[in-house]
Amino acid sequence: MNQWPPIKSRPPIVQRVFKGINKLDPFSISPEYATDSKNITSSKYPAMTTRPGYTVLGAAIGTKVLGIGIWKDQEVHAVFNDGTWRKWTGSAWATLISSGLDTSAEWSFCNFKGNLGDFNLIATNGVNPAKRYDGTNVVDLSGAPAGINYIDEHDNRLYGVVNGVQVSYSELNVPSNWTTIAQNDSDPGSIKKEINTGKKIVGLKAGAGHVTVFFPTSTHELYGTSPSDFAFVQAASDIGMLNNKCAVNNEDLVYFFGDKGNYQYGGGSRPSKNYSAVVQWYADQVNQSAKSTSCIGTDGKNVYIALPINSGTAPDTILEYDTTNKVWNVWNDIQAVCFAKMGNKLYIGDALGRVLQVGGTTDNGQPIVCRRVSIPYSAASMQQIVQWIRASISSNIATGSSVNIYLSGQPEGDSDWVLASTVTATNNLNSVTIQIPTTYVANAHFIRVKLEWTGQVDVREFSYLDHQKPWR
Repeated sequence: MNQWPPIKSRPPIVQRVFKGINKLDPFSISPEYATDSKNITSSKYPAMTTRPGYTVLGAAIGTKVLGIGIWKDQEVHAVFNDGTWRKWTGSAWATLISSGLDTSAEWSFCNFKGNLGDFNLIATNGVNPAKRYDGTNVVDLSGAPAGINYIDEHDNRLYGVVNGVQVSYSELNVPSNWTTIAQNDSDPGSIKKEINTGKKIVGLKAGAGHVTVFFPTSTHELYGTSPSDFAFVQAASDIGMLNNKCAVNNEDLVYFFGDKGNYQYGGGSRPSKNYSAVVQWYADQVNQSAKSTSCIGTDGKNVYIALPINSGTAPDTILEYDTTNKVWNVWNDIQAVCFAKMGNKLYIGDALGRVLQVGGTTDNGQPIVCRRVSIPYSAASMQQIVQWIRASISSNIATGSSVNIYLSGQPEGDSDWVLASTVTATNNLNSVTIQIPTTYVANAHFIRVKLEWTGQVDVREFSYLDHQKPWR
């Protein structure tokens, strides 16, 4: 039998790349992934760090935000379930409609100029008359069809859905004309679209060169820009979307969420969810009684998908997809029911009637609590016993933040975590090494590491030195 090499000759195993969450088989995935995670982001990739916090704009209004619209990338507008439409002035919410709006219907928004003289914020909810904000007041959008919903703009026309089966479009550059025709390609009109399941349209999203029309169970493209060349093309007969809040454009791709998972779609081919395979588990765990509350947003770089996993009333989990590094992370402690982007800032409307501006180091003054659970580390064979001689992490810890490190000798479960090391920063600690006592997991088949921290922490390296013993 070959002799085991002396411990002192074995180099440490060093990990400096952290690739976020992966819910596939924990025994098969790379150590760079976490099997469980909370409130971590990849903004300092390949390191991992605390997700951004948020500030609340003003105070809660009503008990739910029904939609957020952005006018000209300059003003944040929100509709609340107290029947009001308000805009954020920078210091307070100014009321533009004080009452009379439906208190449960959710709103969609887009900006449109045409012959209005300047860009207006157009809004619909399928119940109240369509609205427009001209920079001063909110008024009805004259001429818009009754009951129009899911408003969007594409190639100098407004598009919306009427009665769940009809895609209506305005005259070219004339948002007030949806019916009067002049027998030319500027005319308004409508296209009826039905499917054999009897399901109705649940949303539409204007994209690069087409408008995507979603049913709960299928996806269709509306190509063309005028009555003479409009054409519906089926993109998928078995892939649909949950609701109109579940689609967003980012870098000329449409990201959307349906009953079967997270999809990416560029037009001209079948939508794909290959990019989201590592987080398919979350799609499978969605609380079916609350799935209609799901929503998607973007800050122009990353995509955010809010899902109700444990809650029966509102999303409690946000999946953050870093489109640059192809990394998924999980955010918690935010009940997002709608998103909006202004500049490079992300805004969240939540289930408590608050509008949150994402950014900063705390959740409106409260420290952020984070967690990461590693894969079950083992020897070359799972039949071998492994002993860690030493282990450590290298991190930056901001003043007032704290880190707890736990070890487990079991491949899964939460019953045997042992607190191995604790650090609390009384001042900023940069590139500090935290040693992890390993005697708690001596002679185990598997070793897992759980990091829990509160506050602002960057983790840049995890390393360990092991001794792999013969089969046992």
